[in-house]
Formats: sequence, C-alpha cells, structure tokens
Amino acid sequence: MEDEDRRTAGMGAKRTVGRLWPLIAGLLALALLVVFTLATAREPIEADLDAAARDILARTGESWASARFEGRDATMEGEALAEEARAKVRASLEGMFGVRVVRDATTLLPERRPFTFSAVKDGRTIALDGYVPSADALARIIAAARSGGDQVTGQDRLVRARGAPPGDFAALVIYGLAQLKKLPTGRLTLADGAMGLEGRARDLAGFDELAQTLHGPLPSGMVLARFAVRPPVAAPFLWSAVRDGTVLRLSGYVPSAQARSDVAAALSAAVPGIGIKDDTRLADGAPATELWMRAVRFAGSALAQLPEGRVTLSDTTIAVEGAAPSFTAFDILLTLRRQTPEGFQIVRFAVEPPRASPFTWQIERGAEQARLTGFAPSEDARRLLLDAARSGFQGVQVVDEMQLASGGPPPELWASAASFAVSQLSRMRTGTAHVLGTQVILEGEASDSAGYLLVMQAVRTPPAGVTVDAAEVRPPTISPYVFSVRREADELTVSGFYPDAEVHAAIRSALERDFLRAKVNDVSAVGGGAPAGFQVAVLAGLAELTRLGSGELSVTDGQLRLTGTVLNPNAATEIEAELRRVVRPAFSLETIFQPAVNLPPVNTMECGRLTGDLLSRGVIRFATASAQIDRQSRGLVDRIAQVLRRCPDAVVRVTGHTDGMGDPEFNLRLSEARANAVVAYLSAAGVASDRLSAAGFGSGQPVAPNDTEAGKALNRRIEIEVKERAP
Repeated sequence: MEDEDRRTAGMGAKRTVGRLWPLIAGLLALALLVVFTLATAREPIEADLDAAARDILARTGESWASARFEGRDATMEGEALAEEARAKVRASLEGMFGVRVVRDATTLLPERRPFTFSAVKDGRTIALDGYVPSADALARIIAAARSGGDQVTGQDRLVRARGAPPGDFAALVIYGLAQLKKLPTGRLTLADGAMGLEGRARDLAGFDELAQTLHGPLPSGMVLARFAVRPPVAAPFLWSAVRDGTVLRLSGYVPSAQARSDVAAALSAAVPGIGIKDDTRLADGAPATELWMRAVRFAGSALAQLPEGRVTLSDTTIAVEGAAPSFTAFDILLTLRRQTPEGFQIVRFAVEPPRASPFTWQIERGAEQARLTGFAPSEDARRLLLDAARSGFQGVQVVDEMQLASGGPPPELWASAASFAVSQLSRMRTGTAHVLGTQVILEGEASDSAGYLLVMQAVRTPPAGVTVDAAEVRPPTISPYVFSVRREADELTVSGFYPDAEVHAAIRSALERDFLRAKVNDVSAVGGGAPAGFQVAVLAGLAELTRLGSGELSVTDGQLRLTGTVLNPNAATEIEAELRRVVRPAFSLETIFQPAVNLPPVNTMECGRLTGDLLSRGVIRFATASAQIDRQSRGLVDRIAQVLRRCPDAVVRVTGHTDGMGDPEFNLRLSEARANAVVAYLSAAGVASDRLSAAGFGSGQPVAPNDTEAGKALNRRIEIEVKERAP
C-alpha cells in the first residue's frame, strides 16, 4: 500500500514538473536577459561616474583622493591630509547623481610638525630630503629639481605626511629650488613656510640679484627665515674712500651688511658732518673683520686731515694719497703713518706736504751738535740727508728739525745740493750751510788747512744745477800765527801759514821771480788769524831775503824777523832801513846779519861763467822808464858782485839794452844810464871801479821781436861781459 502510494505520488510529481517546466524555462531566459542587459550597461555607467568624480575632486581642491566604481557603488581611495578632507571627499561623492553607496578606503597620513623639506646642491647634483603632502606634490617637486639637467637623489627619502602649511606647499618648494639653482653649491631648507638659503654666490651680480629677490616679496605663505648666502671671494679685497671736501665716496667691497653700517659710523665719527656716498658691495676675502675695521678707522683718521684725499685698503696693505692743507695736518699724518693698524702695512704714502715759499733749509754745525732745520721736498730726500749728516759728522749729535714741504726743487737736485753742503761742513770745525732752492751759502771755520783747501776747491766745481757762495768760509784760526821762508844755497823752504790763496799766490810769485829759480819746498798751509799787514810785511821781508847768501825770514804773530849772511858790506844797513820804512806797526822788527864768508878766487873764464849763470836765472829789473834798480833785483846784483870780487884781474863791461818802444834817443840814453847804475852798484859793493865800464845800445841789438810782451822783456836787459885785463 505504501509502495503504491509512493508510485502514485511520484507520478503526480512528474506531471506537476512537466506542467511547470515551460514556466521555469521562461524565467531562466528572463534572468539571462537581465544579466546580459546589466553586463552591457555597467561599463559606460562606471566611466561616467569616474569622470564626474574626478571633476568634483578637482573643483573642490582635493586632488589627493580618487574614486573607484563598481556599478553605482564607489570606493574612495587615497592618503588624506586631514579628517575634514576625508569627510569633504565622502560627502562630495555621496552627493553625485547615480551613486548608490560610497565605501571609504582612504588612509590618514601621519602628521609632522614642523613640516620640513631640504635640498642640498653640489654642482649639478641635488639631494632631497623631508616631507611632501602628496604624490602629486612629490612628482612636481622632483620635476622641478631635475629641470635644467640637474641630477636628483633622495627621492626615496621624501615621505608623504600631514602638517604642510596651508596653500600649495609644492609651489613653495619649487620657488626655493629655483633660488638654490642659482648657486654653484648650497642648501635650501623649508620649515612649514619659513625658508632658509645658504651657500656661496657664483659672482657679485648673482649675489646682488639673489639678495634682492629673497629680501623682496615672496610667494604667499612663505617667509625668509635665514639668508646665509655668501658673496663670492674678492681677490684682492679692495676698499677705497675718496674725500672731496664734504663728501666721502666709498667703493670696493665690505665683508658684511653689518660691516657696512660700522664703516659708515666710524667714518662719520672721524670726519664729523661728512656726507657719505656708499657704492660698496658685499664680498668675501677680507681680513678678520675686527682688524679690517681698525684699518677703516685708520683711513677715517687720515681723511680727517685731507680735504682732498684717498685711502685704499687692498687685502692687508694701505695706500694714502692727497695734499695736506697745513704743516700741523701733515705732522699728524706722519704720526699716523708710524701707527699702522695691526696686521696691515702702508705700501704707499703719497701725501703732498704743504707748500713752502721761500723753500729754505739749513745746517748749523757746532763742535758737539749738528742741527738741521727748514724744509725737505720728500721723505726719501730727507732720509738721505740725515744719513749723509750722520756719516759726515762722526761723533756729533745730529738733530733733525726739518719739515717736509712742496714748492722746492726736484728731490734729486735738492738731495745733490744737500749732500754737497754736508760734505763741505764735514770739513769745518763750526759752520752753517744756508740753502735757498739750489743756492748753497757756506760760512764757518774749517777744521784744518787741508779741509779749507778742499772746500775752496769744491765750491769751484759744484754739482750740476747747484750754485755756491763760500765767501764767508774761513780757514782754521792759528795761534800763534807763524810763517817762515828759509834760504839755503839754491833751495827755499816755506812753512807755517798764510791767510788765503791770494796771499799765497803773491808769495809764490816772489819766490819764483826773485830767487834765481831756486828750488821751492812749500809745506805752508792756509790759516786764519794772520796779523794785520801780513802780506806787506812778508813781501818786504822776501825782497830783502834775496840779498842774503843764506838766511831765514820768519813771522810770529806781529813780529817779523830776518836773519842770515849778507853778501854786500852795505846790505845790512840798507836792509834794516828798508824794512823799517815798509813794515808798519803793529809789526815789530828784528834783524840779525853776519858777513858772508869770502869764497876762493876763480879765473876769468870761471868768473864769466858764474856771472852768466846768474844772469840766465835772473833779470836785473829797473823802475819803469828809470835807471833805478828794482829792490827785488838787488839780491841778484849782490851775487854778481860777490862773483866779480873773486876774479880781481878781470875787467867787466856792463851793457844796457831797451825794447824798440818810444823815442830811440831816449832809449839810448836810458840804456846807458841803466848800465852806469849797475856799474855804480857793483863798485859800491866792492868791485874796483877801474875794472868796470858801461855802455848803452838802446834798442839797437834786440834778441827777440818786439811784437810780443815776452819779446820786449827779453830785449830790456843788462849784459855783463868778463874779460882778461889787457896787458
């Protein structure tokens, strides 16, 4: 029964299924149709929703987010910078037409405070580090860093994070990178919106441009926290200040902006009321700032004394140029020159001293001190003069009271005149050299006779361009004042002192003319302090010394002494009388004479030879147009008389001659008178008168042409002929 029931039920089910199958097949077909329809319509719907979502996110400024659609269901993805941004994006997507469900798959980035970024540039390589707010910002920053061909490292160290300042952080970084790229090497830092830039500029123009840019308007949201870009190194590091009356013009370089302010303050303090026009630029390469500022203050002190001047600093050297308005200002500048700032040296000091008119200087030389006063044209010329004075005045203190001045001769010419003056004063015991321009006026007393002669010789040939007046230069003072001429045989010895070259020349002339060409040994020297009437007394004494066989003329202060042997028995009385007539007080006179020793007889021939020898060495002279024998010739006639007394058996003929000038009759009478005068003199000197005869030929027997003075002198002569007496 049960089996039957089961069969009956099974058959009923089959019948039921059979009846439902068409319905099932229709439903399956409908489902397949729906699935097909949905499959073919989903793709355009998702594409439309994707496009709409991107547009909405772009317009709301939330480009960090994206939406992925499955049909009308949206999945929100991305790294959010804040919860508010997530909510804003979610609300925007949910409000889109056609969106059914929004699933939030975003993550919230970690927050970083401060939000930092850095870039280090080394040549063409830029290393990045820090935080970025988004992948989009990261891509923009890397692209900016790579611009211009630079290589970029450190991309993996850029971490996305929250905490970026409001606004477009990538734009701030890109602006900073643009400034960093202007440096060969440097570092850019951003902390929130505060930017720092450090490094060294490639050149001054680049430094100035960068400084002007970063100290000007910056992008919104950015402030300049640190500007540590160093200017380029200036070599040499130059700084110059030029004063033009009431204005100081500055150029060159300063090591920092603070130094520029300090310079202005220092110069304003040194030159009160001065206007400053500052055209300096920042640069590296200066000495230590404090040392450099000391040099600037030195420059201010110098320019305070120079209404028109310039001071230049070049590394550690100083140059000062200008014209001092007064000697006081110039002395202050010279003092400054000796107080050079530490670490610096003055390599040029071209300050023109004030003008001196007249341009004079002098040296006063004493026994223990030499004092230099007046003006010198340059420091070098002054130093040369001081060196010459210290060298020339050994053992004497040299006191320098000279001042530098302009308006004088060229320094070389001045130094030549100065050296000449020092050289002459070095030969003096005391003296002064006054110099006006290049004219040297010497006065003083020579230290010795040799020095005096050297001075007198030097003044005759002064240096080129120098004139000299030495009229007041005196020989050394001699006390007691001595002079002597000693006659022995055919030699004369001159010793002692004479007062000047003129007197010495007169003495030498008398010795060479009146002493029969005797050898003269002159060891006399020039000396001051000669008694009054020295020349007259000495020449008178020499005239009488010619009449002595041997003897000595000496002067001691105011005493004249003549001693020796007389050749003529009458000579002693005549000599003393003549000296007393000529030699005047305050000279005193002393004479001591002895008769000459009689010489042995000689034959007539020898007598004639000896007489001829005397006449060959001397000339018997007469007063002009007169038969009076000149006093300077009496010594010669005395010697002829001495010779003739040695040959008593010979006869002597004296003949007179004149030149061809004047009346022939007068010349004849004059020649006869002169011959008779010689005969009379010889007779008085001890030659027997019966042995003597005289004759005159006037100008009838000339021995030389009368067209010259020398020829006339030869024709005016006395001839003496010695012969055997006729049986």
